[in-house]
Amino acid sequence: MDERTEVVLAKLYGLVEQAKAVPMSASCMVNRKEVLELITSAREALRVDVGEAQRITENSLATLERAQQEAELIIRAAEEKAVYLADQTEIMAQAKQRAHQVELLAIKDADAFKRETDAYIDQRIAGFEAALQKTINQVQTMRTRLADRSQLDVSDTQALPQLIL
Repeated sequence: MDERTEVVLAKLYGLVEQAKAVPMSASCMVNRKEVLELITSAREALRVDVGEAQRITENSLATLERAQQEAELIIRAAEEKAVYLADQTEIMAQAKQRAHQVELLAIKDADAFKRETDAYIDQRIAGFEAALQKTINQVQTMRTRLADRSQLDVSDTQALPQLIL
C-alpha cells in the first residue's frame, strides 16, 4: 500500500465528488470508514514521500561531499605534478593553469548538482504543499457550510474543534 500522496488525495477527492447529495443542501453523505481509510493512507503516503525527499536530500549531500573530495584529490594530484615539474617553468605554468581549470570545473559541477537537487526537492515539497492546501481549503469550506446549515453562531463554532495551522 505504497501509494503517493497525490494519488490518495485524488481518491479522497473522487469519493467526496461522487458522494450522494443531501437533498436541498450543498452537503453530501460519505462513508466515514472509506474517508478515514483514505485520510490514513494520505498520512502514510505523505510520510513515505517526505521520507523519500529526506533520503534524496541525504544522498544529494553525500554525492556533493564525494564530488568535493574528488575535487580535492584532483587538486592535490595537480599540485604534486606541478612540484614534480618545478624545474621546467613553462610546464609548471601549464600545470597550475590546468589545475585551476579543473578546480573551477569541479566547483561549477558541484554547484550545478546542488542547484538541481534543491530544485527537485522544492518541486516535491511544493506539490505536497499544494495538495495539502487544497485539502485544508475543502475541509474549511465543509465546516463553514456545516456551521451555516446548522445555524451555529460564532460562540457555538468556538466549541467545535479547530484546525491548527
